[in-house]
Amino acid sequence: MPDKANCPKVLFLNLTAFSQMGGLEKFNRCFLKALNKIEAEGTLISQASSLYDTTTDERYYPQEKYKGFGRSRIKFVLSGIRRSMKHDVIVLGHINLAIVGVVAKTIWPRKKLVLITHGIEVWVAASSIQKMLLAKADKIFAVSEYTRRKLVEVQGVDERKTALFHNTIDPYFPLPNTFGKSGELMRRYGLKESDKVLFTLCRLSSNEQYKGYDNVIKAMKGLIAKYPELKYVIAGKYDAIEKERIDLLLKEYGLTNKVILTGFVADDEIVAHYQLADVYIMPSKGEGFGIVFIEAMVCGRRVIAGNKDGSVDALKNGELGKLVDPENVEDIATSIDTYLSAEPWSSLNARQMQNDVMANFGFEVYQQRLRTLLTTVINN
Repeated sequence: MPDKANCPKVLFLNLTAFSQMGGLEKFNRCFLKALNKIEAEGTLISQASSLYDTTTDERYYPQEKYKGFGRSRIKFVLSGIRRSMKHDVIVLGHINLAIVGVVAKTIWPRKKLVLITHGIEVWVAASSIQKMLLAKADKIFAVSEYTRRKLVEVQGVDERKTALFHNTIDPYFPLPNTFGKSGELMRRYGLKESDKVLFTLCRLSSNEQYKGYDNVIKAMKGLIAKYPELKYVIAGKYDAIEKERIDLLLKEYGLTNKVILTGFVADDEIVAHYQLADVYIMPSKGEGFGIVFIEAMVCGRRVIAGNKDGSVDALKNGELGKLVDPENVEDIATSIDTYLSAEPWSSLNARQMQNDVMANFGFEVYQQRLRTLLTTVINN
């Protein structure tokens, strides 16, 4: 066992991991879990702070090593800078924490500074302080090849400073052993055994209309004649404005009885909802990676995603599912038709899909990738 007194010290600063439930929070929880497991091997010492959290889930990271600031931005920034003095590596979980990294690297230039980038936050022109962070960072992790290209093309980052660091399946995600549809959920949503079900899990927001469910609805219009039993289940929270807009769209296309909006889905029903699907579909234009895709596939489901964002990485460039032009309704309809008209999807197919996803995006793979990347940062 290495001498812990001589182990490099890593500080992870994040926006939130436990107080919200989005994709960024999923990533941060898994990062904390992996960091803690690597620390248990005796190769580093870690601490972490969060701007928005106040507490942790100790399955992922110990409370005594995690300091939450409950939205107190000034205290978080001052603490982050002060704690940086005693650490060898500072990892920022989001570019919006730029001020901490810039100040710390300016005061202590020999500290190693790592930035994790997720998606749209670095696809557009950076602010002045963010540009300074991008210039000062020793390494920039990108969760998808698409985001890594944007760092180079939009932000002018030297490609040699970037590293690909994909998302992962949460280690506590309940991997299903069987792949049938839940009778209870089918009854809840009025679905029949003969129905062909398309499924999307996302937040439906009037401010974020890039998930692609509009074009799935439009594609259904041309498929109903061939598949009169086709249904589309859209799960996730929605705001009143977006619900009204979707209802009007369904009325316009004559699909009011074909599309079901479930609203919020509890964590303990996520797997069963994925398994309602004959096809999981979300032709988005704004995914940094798209954790929902690998979750759907690890539940044994076939997937259709957009080809213009980080979804390409989640589907391994089309090896694990179909990639479509998210703005081309005909392309979306053709891909749905191809899946629905194919040979029935068996439990063996579903099991193989699950195995393929775990081989590429399982937590142990993620942890090993993080160990390798941190070792490279520390030793360079």
